[in-house]
Amino acid sequence: EKEFYKKYDWEVDYVGNPVMDAVKAHKVDSTFKTKWEFSDDKPIVALLPGSRKQELKSMLPVMHQVVKKFPNYQFGVAAIHDMDKAVYARIANEPNVTLVMEDTYNLLANATSAVVTSGTATLETALWNVPQVVPYRTSKVSFVIAKSLIKVNYISLVNLIMNKEVVKELIQNEMTSKNISKELLEITEDTKRSEILEDYKVLHTIIGEENASEKAAKLMVSY
Repeated sequence: EKEFYKKYDWEVDYVGNPVMDAVKAHKVDSTFKTKWEFSDDKPIVALLPGSRKQELKSMLPVMHQVVKKFPNYQFGVAAIHDMDKAVYARIANEPNVTLVMEDTYNLLANATSAVVTSGTATLETALWNVPQVVPYRTSKVSFVIAKSLIKVNYISLVNLIMNKEVVKELIQNEMTSKNISKELLEITEDTKRSEILEDYKVLHTIIGEENASEKAAKLMVSY
């Protein structure tokens, strides 16, 4: 962003990202696995399908198909209390799925990999050092409008910040259970894991340390 503003002769200060503050401030619950009945002998995969009802209706059926392909994985769905529980009902009935209510950071802290709907959650997942695949689908009309208005190469914050494809994005027609499953296997068990984790180190450096709010406040006073 400093470079962007510089093109217009604006000198700005970069103070960091408040998401880093939230991640650093979180105290991991050591009883998480016991509390949510996860075992120690299988990888935990975090599923972050989003928080809006329309997102959930689009994402959960595909995630449900993915879950059934991996009986040897445990899946934790980051769920929210004020959502109609019927939305989660089908995927929650799978024996290797646990609905983790309002406990996303502890889920990520214990996850081996993740499937994350695009949004701030992609950056949060990266700051927890969890390799991820990013599927996203919206209506055809919304997608066409977005494509005509938004001139960026990526949709996930991780890739936008790094300006390259660090995590795989599966958008619109590419968002299939087959494609997600292929990527999930690679980031959970194969060499792609190490590549992503190395890129995350660079991402952490770009984002900077915590205390973004404090830095911003001090700069405001100094100005």
